[in-house]
Amino acid sequence: MTSSKSRNPRPFLSLRNATFRLGERLIFEDTSWTYQRSQQWAIIGPNGSGKSVLADGLRGALPLVGGEMCYHFRPPQGLSPEEAIGHVAFEDCKSELHGTVVQSRWTSFEEEGTLRVREFLSYERAMDVNPFEVTPRHRAARPIFEKRLGRAIELLHLGQFLPRALLSLSNGERQRVQLARALARPLRLLILDEPYVGLDKAMRQYLHGALERLLRTNLRVLLITTRSEDLPARITHVLRVNQCRVVGCGSRSEVLRDGKGVLRERFDAGPVRGPGLQGMDANRRGLLVFKRYGTAVSGRAREPKSRRPRHSDSRDALKVIELRNVTVRYGDSTILRKLNWVVREGESWALLGPNGSGKTTLLSLIQGDNPKAYMNEVFVFGRRRGDGESVWELKRKIGWVSPELQLHFDDALPVFDVVVSGFHETIGLFEAPTAPQAAAARGWLKRFGLDDVAELPLFSLSAGLQRMALLARALVKSPRLLILDEPCQGLDAAHRDLIIEHVDSLIRNRSVTAIFVTHWPEEIPSSIKHVLRLSNRAAASG
Repeated sequence: MTSSKSRNPRPFLSLRNATFRLGERLIFEDTSWTYQRSQQWAIIGPNGSGKSVLADGLRGALPLVGGEMCYHFRPPQGLSPEEAIGHVAFEDCKSELHGTVVQSRWTSFEEEGTLRVREFLSYERAMDVNPFEVTPRHRAARPIFEKRLGRAIELLHLGQFLPRALLSLSNGERQRVQLARALARPLRLLILDEPYVGLDKAMRQYLHGALERLLRTNLRVLLITTRSEDLPARITHVLRVNQCRVVGCGSRSEVLRDGKGVLRERFDAGPVRGPGLQGMDANRRGLLVFKRYGTAVSGRAREPKSRRPRHSDSRDALKVIELRNVTVRYGDSTILRKLNWVVREGESWALLGPNGSGKTTLLSLIQGDNPKAYMNEVFVFGRRRGDGESVWELKRKIGWVSPELQLHFDDALPVFDVVVSGFHETIGLFEAPTAPQAAAARGWLKRFGLDDVAELPLFSLSAGLQRMALLARALVKSPRLLILDEPCQGLDAAHRDLIIEHVDSLIRNRSVTAIFVTHWPEEIPSSIKHVLRLSNRAAASG
């Protein structure tokens, strides 16, 4: 398939009967496509369709085994064409988190020697340069880099984050820092893989405007998204992919002429890739990835035991969470101020608020990961944090799902082991499961349609199926409290609907006490009846 021709066609990048190899499988076979210099392109498709894998091929991260791929641009001096292609994705955060534990995020606010944002954005780190290497080329390149970095920091409003620890940033904040680092490099093409994930509505709108300005420059952009409504107006052409092949190609109006703002294709592409595969060589990654399976939800699994209180609306119902005048400060910054909140058994809450309002900090207090919990009156299951109950005793009663948790797992850990690890709340499985534990894990895998991929590594699945596996991990131990921190982040419509359907069912049955965090109000399950909304100044509940 070829793109529409412009009046003065000048190719920027082209494929001619190209075929890439991922492990032992050939993908995007005999694909022909031309990215003209006058165009700006996006790749759209459901989770697991091959969007990010195709982008890997275009930037030279996968072997080309047939046809031709040509870079028609001249790279900056001293760089190869592949090095002139930038890449920003949620999974890029994994390398920065490697070797850490979840709790380290909260101690990193004040630790000495922790990597700071300013250091992460330095010339040496961004350009992968030895700090002791002083050459005329680097002396000339550094001022230009600093100038580009300054513009990127201003464009993305990152000045306030420069002195902070990288681990202390939220997912959305870290995504913006990754983008600034890419924009500081001398690029010809920038690939943005789901750039809006983790951002609140105001920041999404701001980034949308920033991308519109960026698309007016000479930099070519390739935007990857599951939400076609996220496409900036200056995206002129679209590739639609599914099952690792191009199923639509042409002008934006031609490809999106059905008028649907959200992709609704059924996720039948099988596991293609997910966060964490990026750092693996192509052969190993390919061996992990391609095993076809159905996605119908079938079978029965043991529900978390219903704990419906006799008088669910009574003020005397068991308090699962109670916060009394909770205040959290780091230096001159106040994250939470005199917050009072009570969650009773059987209730369901939506936790809302913009980036930086303290949602994730609040959750860390409840889970016992944040040392500030011991400086405040934080009661969980009727016991104050710090009265002798260990963090691990607490975690056994709490199920947790979040995109950040997803980043901490080892690349090769099988899905079954991930689910079983929920019994121990460990990032990995370090002891053999008992027979009842194994049976419960397989029951939840079957319920979520994942039993056929139980032995595959988590990161060989599409992003949506990874999230389903993490939900199974959270539910396998029948938790009393279920915390869902942006569980639908980065998912296509079909996967979002499936996650919301299962959560809604659990809440309707009063199987768990639930807290649901999202930046998208339409994702809130209909059974959720209570809301705590945080802002940068105050909190409101109702």
